[in-house]
Amino acid sequence: MSANDSTSEWDGIGGRVRAARKEAHLSVRELARRMNVSPSHVSQVERGLAAFSVRALYNVANVLDISMDSLFEEGKAPLELVELPAPDVALGQDALVDAQVVQRSATRPTIPLEGGTRWERLTPKPEASAEFIEVIYPPAGGESTPDDLIRHSSREYGVVIQGALTVQVGFDRTVLHPGDSIAFDSVIPHRFWNDTLDEVRAIWFIVDAASDPGTPAAGAASDPGTPAAEERINRGH
Repeated sequence: MSANDSTSEWDGIGGRVRAARKEAHLSVRELARRMNVSPSHVSQVERGLAAFSVRALYNVANVLDISMDSLFEEGKAPLELVELPAPDVALGQDALVDAQVVQRSATRPTIPLEGGTRWERLTPKPEASAEFIEVIYPPAGGESTPDDLIRHSSREYGVVIQGALTVQVGFDRTVLHPGDSIAFDSVIPHRFWNDTLDEVRAIWFIVDAASDPGTPAAGAASDPGTPAAEERINRGH
């Protein structure tokens, strides 16, 4: 995906951020302060000229009290003509799509992130307390390990389906290969990155703490503006 494609998708996402910010009666400067980013960066994102990092995306959702799913850019209808199956089968498939039971791969809602990583929602409509997504990590291209670890009030489950993904949870890190899976409480600082020259794909299921009794209380992940939420682990940087 080109940089132009990525920023054009952020036109809609930025508009949703701006609408949520205004509904929360926050100025650009105040939202930026609570997210620990610059006001100019927030302004550029709202105008579709830049993209948030993963950490900033979680922070903006937390500060504005909106679901991550609400930020996804809705998928567009595929442009290619395809051969349709028998009419009765086609009718059944369309009915399930229209009923928001089936999500076609060609029309997945997406979020392109800073650095080229891309989230694709696997559910046909937003889920109230969970996210089911495929994440595509671009080839490393000489980029270094991401500086920030993130933490949020959820539990995550993931499986790598293509490539080799480096993961760090707390102070420990390892590499996941196709078929390898991971499950952990997201209040533990963590990060994932592609350290190879090949694209990596992984499926992630993220459950909000409020809906999962086994997850530490939401208070364990402090407001993004507090020192606890700004926590970073520098070992290995």
